[in-house]
Amino acid sequence: MRALRDLSYPRLLLYALAIVLGIGLIVGASTSGAAFGTYTHSWEGTSELRSEAQTAGAETIVATDTTEYEETPAEGTVAVAVAADEQYGPEDRARLDEFVRSGGTLVIADDVGETNQLLQEIGASTRIVGDPLRDEREYHRSPALPVATQTADHPYVSESDSFTLNYGTALAPNGADVLIQTSEYAYLDANRNQRFDEGETLGARPVMTTEEIGEGEVVVISDSSSLINVMLERPGNRAFVQQLFAAHDRVLIDQSQATDLPPLALSLLALRDSAILQLLFVSGLVGSVALLDRRPGWLRGVRARLGRPTEVERTEVTFQPDELRALLEAQHPDWDANRRERVMKVVMNQRKKGGKDD
Repeated sequence: MRALRDLSYPRLLLYALAIVLGIGLIVGASTSGAAFGTYTHSWEGTSELRSEAQTAGAETIVATDTTEYEETPAEGTVAVAVAADEQYGPEDRARLDEFVRSGGTLVIADDVGETNQLLQEIGASTRIVGDPLRDEREYHRSPALPVATQTADHPYVSESDSFTLNYGTALAPNGADVLIQTSEYAYLDANRNQRFDEGETLGARPVMTTEEIGEGEVVVISDSSSLINVMLERPGNRAFVQQLFAAHDRVLIDQSQATDLPPLALSLLALRDSAILQLLFVSGLVGSVALLDRRPGWLRGVRARLGRPTEVERTEVTFQPDELRALLEAQHPDWDANRRERVMKVVMNQRKKGGKDD
């Protein structure tokens, strides 16, 4: 507390600004503003998916490259691919295909059809239609946010009595099992004029399917944004995610097609995956501690700036008895010897108790 009292207000303000700036840099380096990003904590991110995975007790893996599918045990793992910015390349599709056929569960959320080629190559029957889906009867806030209320008797949706889409589309199951579908008042807005026209038909539309492929399973959702943070506030959406994650040991969040991951997150992921980087990091910490231990003058300097002199500094401002006696004789020649000895005795006693020589 004394050190704080000794600091001037401008210096205290400078320290406070430095702390705030440091916190801001850490937060900025560890979060992202990209839509669908797993490190984006605002409404359009998917950070809640990581939170739900941790709550379910599942090991959580953030994949920045599809090679993670090869390094993660397929059996007992559910991989979630949400709104890929780019289409998966041939090598990527081959890795996902092997993952599913080896026993993994792959969840694909897409509303524009970017992943139709992936679905075809891994042997899935479902296709994403792509036209906007609307429901004038069952919706949340707007017909563009239809609420699908027909759920199948399946472990992933048994606790969900609804599922809400956010400007999603419909699925063409082509023989896949339908897990959730809309009310019979839904329609595909083919001309995108946001109203029901002649030539457009009403009917229940599938929005989630599942099918077995090899030893694994593929789940397709017709809306890439149905799993973002704000949509998980809808009861049915969160219930689906909770049941899905609870049924698996590991959750792999696929960010391999994302373009904006925060630098601190990338650094931590690289550190996790590289034994060489881990060795260099530990070596750097040990070296820093050793350097500080060999430079006590640096520590003394810091303590001095905070108004806390070290034991070495206290010794430098004290006097030996003969030096103190000579100083008293020079400064007070009118004192007699007994008086000087009494004063010197008091000063020396204060030194032994930890006091200062003034």
